Amino acid sequence: MGMLDRIKERFSEAVYPRRCPLCGAMINSNERICSRCSRDVEFIHRPICRICGRPLYSCTCRKGDYAFVRNVSPLVYTKAAKKGIHRMKFNNSPYSCIYFGKLMANIVRTEYLDSGVHIDCVIGVPMHKDDFMTRGYNQAMLLARTVAEEIEAPLLSKALIKQVRNRPQHTLSFMERQRNVKGVFRVPRSEMIRGKTVLLCDDVTTSGITLNECAITLLDAGARAVYCVTAAVAVMSEMPAIKAAAFGTGW
Repeated sequence: MGMLDRIKERFSEAVYPRRCPLCGAMINSNERICSRCSRDVEFIHRPICRICGRPLYSCTCRKGDYAFVRNVSPLVYTKAAKKGIHRMKFNNSPYSCIYFGKLMANIVRTEYLDSGVHIDCVIGVPMHKDDFMTRGYNQAMLLARTVAEEIEAPLLSKALIKQVRNRPQHTLSFMERQRNVKGVFRVPRSEMIRGKTVLLCDDVTTSGITLNECAITLLDAGARAVYCVTAAVAVMSEMPAIKAAAFGTGW
């Protein structure tokens, strides 16, 4: 980096200070996240379930009936990661998608690409147009864009759409979640994904129901296979629906 570039970088940092993508605190140019979030962020470590991507101590899927082949996530949805994802979604902080997206790309490389899985295209879980107008961006699509750039795969931003504005999943019981997503998604042009292995991206995996319904829609339209990646995955201590699924209580 030349002297002019360094001057430009210093000026940019003075006018637009770098902020922690998880909590928003100011950080130095050599930091990815602040020191406090570094202590609080919890990465997922093996052993993990090779279907839902949760640590085995929290897996409730019993390797059950998912349409997608597998889901992976770099982070546990707790503490700093939970705070960062909430900021990304609800506090107008789309810049956080770059941090999460790069972590997602890393785990895609280690768990999928290095194992011989070939990804033909990347798709983000879509948002209904009315919700997009309210928020101004779709965090799942921004995550998908970063992942696609990092793994050098095409991003298909219009291959899957959300045609029904359903109720927010986090407000519903486990059984209500399943009914809430039926028929919500659509592939407008099946030739875009026919015969392709799709990487589906979202922010958080809780019950996995939204990912599953997207996968069903893509497979029905002719996709060869669907693999998933999310920024974080909820564990039993953070998600009542997971406990309910584990013990068969419905919530």
